[in-house]
Amino acid sequence: MPDLLKDIREQLDARLAELRPLVDEHGRLNAAMKALSQTKPRAAGATPASSPVKTTSARAHTPPPAKRRKRAPRGANRQAVLRAASERPGGTRAELAAVSGVDPNTLSALLARLVKAGELQTHALPSGRTGYALADSAPAQPTNI
Repeated sequence: MPDLLKDIREQLDARLAELRPLVDEHGRLNAAMKALSQTKPRAAGATPASSPVKTTSARAHTPPPAKRRKRAPRGANRQAVLRAASERPGGTRAELAAVSGVDPNTLSALLARLVKAGELQTHALPSGRTGYALADSAPAQPTNI
């Protein structure tokens, strides 16, 4: 048992020695922040380059919530995908997403609806991927996937 305690103490001492430079740097950075906050005030509307380090909180930093995208007007995604499919017959899902600007997750459901409605047709590409084209400009032997 004494050997176990000795080993634990040695590990703790080694870790403390390892972290000492970071603790010292933390103190220097806090002093610099205090010195900066004592300088003349910034112009109205100016924001600091970095926010001060909070030393009182023991919780881990949580990122801010993701910004919600603005919804496209009704039917805009459909029109963008149909336009992209007419410009690029045989385009893959990724190509249509890039050309149309529609989010890939939204595009998957939209392509399924357009194929089911008969507005788009699918066909196998030589690369093994699925290509999409307008129903009237699809290749002669489409394979619905």
